[in-house]
Amino acid sequence: MVVVSLAAGCATSFPEVESDFEQNWQPSEYQAEVYLIPSASEALARRIDMIRSAKVSIDMTYFSWDKDIVGLMLLEEVKIAAERGVKVRLVLDDLLVFDEKWLAEVSQNPNMEVRLFNPFDSRKAGWLGRVGDFASHKQTLDHRLHEKYFNVDHEHMILGGRNIGAAYFGYSDAANFFDTDVLFQGEVIEAFAHNYDQLWGSEHLVAIADLIQPVKPEQTIEFEKAKHKEFMQRQDVIEAVDASIEALREVETLSVVVTPVFDSAKKINDSKPYFRARAEQLVQAPLEKAKTVTISTPYVIAHNGEFTFIDQLIENNIDVTLVTNSSSSNDSAFIPAYYEQYREQLLDKGVNIYEYKDNAVNEDNFYQGDTYYHNKTVIIDDKLTYIGSSNFDPRSDYLNMEFGVFIQSKTFAKQVKRHLLQKKDELYWQVSRDPEGKTLWVSGEQVETSSPNYGAVHKVPDWLFRKLNVELEL
Repeated sequence: MVVVSLAAGCATSFPEVESDFEQNWQPSEYQAEVYLIPSASEALARRIDMIRSAKVSIDMTYFSWDKDIVGLMLLEEVKIAAERGVKVRLVLDDLLVFDEKWLAEVSQNPNMEVRLFNPFDSRKAGWLGRVGDFASHKQTLDHRLHEKYFNVDHEHMILGGRNIGAAYFGYSDAANFFDTDVLFQGEVIEAFAHNYDQLWGSEHLVAIADLIQPVKPEQTIEFEKAKHKEFMQRQDVIEAVDASIEALREVETLSVVVTPVFDSAKKINDSKPYFRARAEQLVQAPLEKAKTVTISTPYVIAHNGEFTFIDQLIENNIDVTLVTNSSSSNDSAFIPAYYEQYREQLLDKGVNIYEYKDNAVNEDNFYQGDTYYHNKTVIIDDKLTYIGSSNFDPRSDYLNMEFGVFIQSKTFAKQVKRHLLQKKDELYWQVSRDPEGKTLWVSGEQVETSSPNYGAVHKVPDWLFRKLNVELEL
C-alpha cells in the first residue's frame, strides 16, 4: 500500500507514441522444433534433466527466484553443474532481491555469475528502503525485467510464463499458478542467445557480488542452511520431483516456423511500447483475414480506459475470447479493483470471457490450494500462437522488458488451446449475459449472479485502489 501510494503521488502518464512508431522494424523467421510441456511437474523435471545433461553452458533470465524447495533444488542443480565446469549465467530482476546472501554465495563459483537488472540501492531496509529508492529514482527504477528464459548448451531452450519457485510448478501448499512452458530446439535459439548476450553486456546489469557480500568468502553457509531446512521439511516434494524426472520420455516435437519479438532497451529511457508495437505489426496481416482470436492473460488492464486492440478485433468482426483470472483468483490485490469495472465493458463489446476459479482443482498441482492464472498466450485463427513473458497490461507495454515468439502451426495452436480450455467446467467460470442483460457466471450446472467469492468486503479497498489511479503501474 505504501509503495503504490508513493507511485500514485508521482504518477507516470502514458507516453505519447508516434503514429508510425516502430514501422521500420523488420521481423525474422526461423525454423524450430517445439514441444508444449503438458504439466507443471514436467516443466520442472525438464529443467532439472537439462541441467544435469549440460556440457558447456546454462543461460537463464527470470523476474523472480524464490528461496523455497523448488528454488533451492534448482539452484543446487545449477551449482553442481558449475562445479563440473559448465559456464552458468543468471540474470534476475532486482525488485524482489534484497540482502540475499544465499544467492550471492552460490555466485562465488568461478563458473557461475549472477547479475541483477536495474538494481536498487537499498538492501537491508526491506520494502521501506525500496520506497525511499523509488521516490528518488522512479523514472528509472519503475522499469523491471520480466523475461523468462532457460537455455542449455544452445541446444534446448524453454520459454513461457513461469518464474522459479514452488508456486509456479504446483509444489506450493498455499497457492499455485496455472501456466505454460514450451521447449524449443533449432536455429531460433541463436536469436534468443544473441538477445541474451546484449542484455548480459548492458549497463543495466550489475554483478550480485558487487552488491551483496557472503557471510564468509568461498563458503555457502546461508545457502546450505536454507537448503537443509527446506529439504528436511519437503521430502514429499523431493520424492515427487524425482519421480517426475524418472518418468520423462523423449519429446515428440513439431517442426514449425517461428518469429521472435524482442523489446528494446530504449524503453528504460523513453517508456515507449517497443515490444507491443512490434508484435502488433507482426500480426497485422494475419488479423485482416482472421475469424477468431483467443487472448490469454492473467491481468486485464485498459490503456487510458480503452481496449483499443480488442476494439479493432471487434470492428473486423473477429470473435474474441478472453481467458483470465476471476477477481477472486487474481494474485494481485489491485487488478480486480479495475477489472470489476472492465468486465461489463468487455461484455458490452461482445467478448467471450472465461475466468479462472480461485478453487480450481488442477491436476498439474502436487498440492491443491488457492489457484492463480498466469498463462500469457494469443492464438489467431487456431494457427498462429504467441508464447512469451508479456501480459495484456500497461506495465508490460510501457515499463517491463519483455519478449516472446510467434509460432506458425495449426497443430501447435490446437495443443495450446486444449492445454488452456480442455477442462472448462472444472477450471473456469464462463461469463455471459442472460436475455435480460444480467451478468452470469456459469460452470456446468452451477450459476452465480455476482462475481464468485468476491463480495462486499472488497468494495472499500477496491474503491481506494481506483482512487490511486495507478493503472500504468499494473
